[in-house]
Amino acid sequence: MRKLISSFYSKLALAVLTCFVLIGALLLLLATQVSSEYQKEVEQKLHLELAEHLVYDNQLFQQGDLNQAAIKNAFHSMMILGPSFEFYILAPDGKVLTYSADPSKIKRQYVSLTPLKSFLSGQQTLPIIGDDPRGQSRQKIFSAAEIREDGELRGYLYIIIGGEIYDSVVSILRDSHIMTLGVWGILLTLVFSSLIVLIIFALLTRPLRRLSNDISSLQQKGFDEGIAIVSDWRQDSHDEIQKLGSAFNDMAATLNRQYQKVQSTDQLRRELVSYVSHDLRTPLSALQGYLETWQLKHEHLTPEDSEHLIQIALDNAHRTSQLVEQLFELAHLDSDNVTLNTEPVAIAELVQDVIQKLQLAAIEKQVSLTVSPEDPSLMANADIQRIERVFTNLIDNAIRHCQSGDSITVHIDARDNHGKLGIRVTDTGCGIPEDEIGQIFEPHFRASNSSDNGRVHSGLGLAITERILALHNSLIEVSSKPTQGTEFRFQLASV
Repeated sequence: MRKLISSFYSKLALAVLTCFVLIGALLLLLATQVSSEYQKEVEQKLHLELAEHLVYDNQLFQQGDLNQAAIKNAFHSMMILGPSFEFYILAPDGKVLTYSADPSKIKRQYVSLTPLKSFLSGQQTLPIIGDDPRGQSRQKIFSAAEIREDGELRGYLYIIIGGEIYDSVVSILRDSHIMTLGVWGILLTLVFSSLIVLIIFALLTRPLRRLSNDISSLQQKGFDEGIAIVSDWRQDSHDEIQKLGSAFNDMAATLNRQYQKVQSTDQLRRELVSYVSHDLRTPLSALQGYLETWQLKHEHLTPEDSEHLIQIALDNAHRTSQLVEQLFELAHLDSDNVTLNTEPVAIAELVQDVIQKLQLAAIEKQVSLTVSPEDPSLMANADIQRIERVFTNLIDNAIRHCQSGDSITVHIDARDNHGKLGIRVTDTGCGIPEDEIGQIFEPHFRASNSSDNGRVHSGLGLAITERILALHNSLIEVSSKPTQGTEFRFQLASV
């Protein structure tokens, strides 16, 4: 059900139906309001001079007091007209003096004279609404006339028109056959229009559904199978969706070719790295053995010269062997058959072990190494050997870019709402140029401001680090400012 509602056609149809419902409601409300106002206007026009005639025919005041006989006669005349009229005599200040309504229903003793005077002036557009004494906030149409005796204003005759017959719009709709037909006509028109619009939308959105199905098929089946079942789209069509579908087919075909090419190239690269590593390993092992043997037979050289030359040869052999190991490691991490042996790891203790391993190099450069906090309870679920490799690469890289007096700190942040431990490796070294930050994870890349002090490194450490973290479903981020330092950030799943 949720999938059906979330489709583009469903949303479009729902929006249209909502608009039609709102329009229909507004039309019904408008029709009801217009009908009600028209009813009031007609009623008030028909009885515009009713109060004036009653005042003319009856002397409602006599010597300043109410003429009860005349009032009774007027009440009798009102009863002949029907029960829908209510008769009130008001004082000049609007106070209700007497009335024809049920006394228990009278709720207010004064009537506002403002609408009454507007009615008597004849200058305001009808209908004019006045206070209904039967309610504190009720208002109705009325007829009114001044009651004068010897030219002096004694009060007003105030007649409510309509009574309780027209109190409700529902009764108007029920009693009006024409209004009922009009309402049904509006509803049927809206329903028919909605069906026509939905059919049109279904036809217009059908190519979009085809394109969505093609994309889903390609996503589920992959390039090898999905590319064969996509729809045929007309390239020469002027329809934008047809053009989009044709462009999608071309793009999918291009991506498929590139994908096949990347697979072939990647396979060749892996094989090349493996071959080169394998070819280098054998002669280097022989070279190491030869040099170690030669070191034992240094009688023909002075001890200092022999020791110096052989030590240099051994150091270079070790570094070359290290390069071979890194090439093997990188090739292995790029393959599809890498497996992780994850287990709970005390990150602070692991970092301390790495610091101890690299402490000598840090002391030589007078760089401080710390971890914060030193809390053994902060555990992560990770492959301990590979994560140790990550910390070794990052800290070793930081040492190479630091000078005397700089510091390197591994920050371990407490787990967040997603069950992750945040790791930050920060240093106060020379930093990385802004235009080179995007390249530092590429194999063999060396920053332009790299300072090695005679040490040779392969440029593979950060590339290996990125791939190991990717296997842990973690993304490594870096921020750096030249001369101020660098920070590497990543997350590990906590235990």
